[in-house]
Amino acid sequence: MLHQAVFNTSEVCFAHGVRHAVLSPGSRNAPLTISFSRNKNIKKWSIPDERSAGFIALGIAQKLNQPVVLCCTSGTALLNYAPAIAEAFYREIPLIVLSADRPPELIDQRDGQTIRQFEVLKNHVKTTLQLPIVTTDDDGQNYTKSLRAGLQAAQQLPIGPVHLNIPFREPFYPSSDQDLSFDSMENWDKPIQSYENVSFPKPDLSDKKVLVLIGQTNVGNDLKPSIEKIRNSVPVLKSPLSNLNVQCVDYIDLFLKDQPELQPDVLITSGLSVLSKKLKNFLRKNKPEIHYHLDPAGIEVDTYETQPQLIKAPLPLFIEQLDLSSVSKTFLRDWKALSDKSHQLLNSFLSSMAYSETTAFHKVLRSIPEDIELHLGNSMPVRFAEILGTKSHFEVYSNRGTSGIDGTSSTAVGTSFVSERLNLLLTGDLAFLYDRNAFFHNYPCSNFRIIVINNQGGGIFRLIDGPKNLPELEEYFETKHNRTAEYICQENQIEYTQVRNFEELLDGLAHFFEASDDAKLLEIFTNPETNEQVYNALKQHIHEQISN
Repeated sequence: MLHQAVFNTSEVCFAHGVRHAVLSPGSRNAPLTISFSRNKNIKKWSIPDERSAGFIALGIAQKLNQPVVLCCTSGTALLNYAPAIAEAFYREIPLIVLSADRPPELIDQRDGQTIRQFEVLKNHVKTTLQLPIVTTDDDGQNYTKSLRAGLQAAQQLPIGPVHLNIPFREPFYPSSDQDLSFDSMENWDKPIQSYENVSFPKPDLSDKKVLVLIGQTNVGNDLKPSIEKIRNSVPVLKSPLSNLNVQCVDYIDLFLKDQPELQPDVLITSGLSVLSKKLKNFLRKNKPEIHYHLDPAGIEVDTYETQPQLIKAPLPLFIEQLDLSSVSKTFLRDWKALSDKSHQLLNSFLSSMAYSETTAFHKVLRSIPEDIELHLGNSMPVRFAEILGTKSHFEVYSNRGTSGIDGTSSTAVGTSFVSERLNLLLTGDLAFLYDRNAFFHNYPCSNFRIIVINNQGGGIFRLIDGPKNLPELEEYFETKHNRTAEYICQENQIEYTQVRNFEELLDGLAHFFEASDDAKLLEIFTNPETNEQVYNALKQHIHEQISN
């Protein structure tokens, strides 16, 4: 017999804004699976691999800015959610984990598929709740109350994932004569955040060098109007992950070194993580007199070791309070001049360089249609987008909360499921091979395109200080291999094309973004040694020209 309160689980979720649920098969979670599968108001996605399922749910949630349910059976299935949950925690994305569990009396009794599930994700969720085993109506009321509490916690600032652990005793399935229908539920209205009582500082900015820095922000943020107003008064630093469709200061990693004239007096920051290690080190060394950090969630961080003054409000509200009419004008000119010069040097230098990872990425980034959702893999793809620049009209996603390669493809697949636009994933060979189960499902991906840069290993280890000169480089850091994406494409009905030179690259890109019934993959093979030479030559060339 399936208790009514448990059957109502999906309807309670729907009343709290859930419109998508990612389910993985199992027996212990059968009561939850039945609830969601019979709820016509919620779109279900059946994903067998829980690790991939976690990232697919992340991709759906990041696109829709909505809570998404993850549901699994008991045992190690839950542990496979951990990478995606950690990413969601640091990206402030509301994933709702519903894990089925054995009853308490079976824990640590060598019963099958049983581990210590409660609080196993506690370091990377907002809250963990153990829901009661439902045998009576009073149990049912407590079950629903706890479920509601978890759903609300995920969507209140700071937004983030929650874990609801749900033990079940047998039987899990409804009886043959049981009539199942959902009870009506009162919708939960998410509280509207008010900033009327926020006290904004009003600093005197006369002749001050004011710098604005935007970290990773969600697609669809409302920063553009405010940044448009100030970008001709103060330098605004952004990367593709800022999702700002505004011309600002770009190519920071190409020109930034220890220029004293670029040290700000006042630093204003907003958003999540900043990719550029060079910029972070620059600000740690060249500290501002004062640093204001805008975060409506009120999360305190000190990335640049500047002891920032936290303001619990959105950046646009703070900008409205500022008088920028008398700030230092030379400060903006200094930043812009270096950005513009780097852009010119970049294009002229790469136009004459040999086929390599850097030059191939440069051509790819300039061939991408504007109306696209771009997913950047970690390691070199996201860094190339930062260094080489992208068009302003892209919507850009990347798993920079934890910066792992484990769910790169799955996250992009999840977003493509709920997107009407073309989705492009730029990724490396190791990340793509690592996450091959992103395609282990039965859903079409006709709006999905993948470009894999295959340098036969972790090419980044040739480009950073430390491992590139060690005898262990190829086997233990680079993990050199001879595998390709071809067979993964064959078993998943993905159109496959290989590229090994400029001519083949241009041919491969010519029709790559055209509509098709299946996903398409372009695998660009490059030589690790040549990649290292061209990349270092580019940075050395611009460094020398900027220094002159």
